[in-house]
Amino acid sequence: MHRTKLKGGGAVVALLVLAVLAGSASPGFSLGEVPKAIGKTVSKGVGKAIQAATQPGRATPDPPPGEAGASPLAMSDVPRRYLTLYIRAATTCPKLTWQVLAGIGKIESNHGRSQAPGVRSGVNSFGCCAGPMQFNLRNGPPSTWDAFGRGGNVYDPADAIPAAARKLCANGLAAPEPATDLCPQVLGGRALHLALRRYNNACWYVHEVVTWAHRYTTTRAPTLPRSADPFVVALAHNPRIRATSSHGCDPGPDLASGRLDLRVESLLAVLAERWTIRLSCVATGHSKYVQGTLRVSNHTVWRAVDIDQVNGTAVRAGNPTAEAVVRWLDGLQGPLRPSEIGSPFPLGHRPYFTDENHQGHIHVGYAHETT
Repeated sequence: MHRTKLKGGGAVVALLVLAVLAGSASPGFSLGEVPKAIGKTVSKGVGKAIQAATQPGRATPDPPPGEAGASPLAMSDVPRRYLTLYIRAATTCPKLTWQVLAGIGKIESNHGRSQAPGVRSGVNSFGCCAGPMQFNLRNGPPSTWDAFGRGGNVYDPADAIPAAARKLCANGLAAPEPATDLCPQVLGGRALHLALRRYNNACWYVHEVVTWAHRYTTTRAPTLPRSADPFVVALAHNPRIRATSSHGCDPGPDLASGRLDLRVESLLAVLAERWTIRLSCVATGHSKYVQGTLRVSNHTVWRAVDIDQVNGTAVRAGNPTAEAVVRWLDGLQGPLRPSEIGSPFPLGHRPYFTDENHQGHIHVGYAHETT
């Protein structure tokens, strides 16, 4: 439909995306890492609860979000009105899940919360698209919105979300699986890839939607075995180290598994002597790559941890307690000094950085140990 703006990476990220598009590849997965069975989870429905057909003249109530397969991240990130609209609209297309619609809504407008041009009025910076689902108003005739909007208000999610469902269904999800996969390096089925490519003609975009859809879906991850190491057991039961799964990760079992880099374990033990901290992400649930790059995240290899609360208060700009943690980390020397620290606080020197993706947590990461 349009070219989505990239967030927080400047010219380097823009050049990277151009390279990805030129190669018709997504910056997410190599061919060897795409088990076909995994994609079926995304391209199938989320269960009978949202697949029930409505009878003419008779309304079927929306299922509670928990029954619709909403993950804790979905419950905390998607506004209730939008969640209801996504669930309802998905029932109109048998192969469509509400999580896919929500993935589009997240990318295009952060579920209507974005202040960018074109979300609530006018058109976007490309001069073409509008509304929470960013429909093209200028192509055609008929324009994409004229074709699927049915005379509604493009800025109203109650009109835009069902229109997006109709477009996805008409553009691939209502047909049999195509013979060719337009994004073979992305998780999900061929029909889903086709429909999403027709929404925005780039495999990196398909990858982003599919990834958000997965994060918004309740999944039963394999249970990590708990370590019997006394140090790890003490960490996992330390009352000053808490964990939350509200960000789509599952740091509690990660911490108890004993798989964390020794430097991360040691740092957490020292931090807990000074502050009460809440872990928001370690490895499980985190994306493989650093956003907007092809660089493997230190989370993936158990060398990083995210902290979203300090002494019971949220990490954010203006929180003096959280800033004190970051400045304390800046004073560390020796083996416990991190290789990367992301936070809302611009210390102005390496390895500390701040960007729009690190306004709500402190990210601590370590580089690969060299011998």
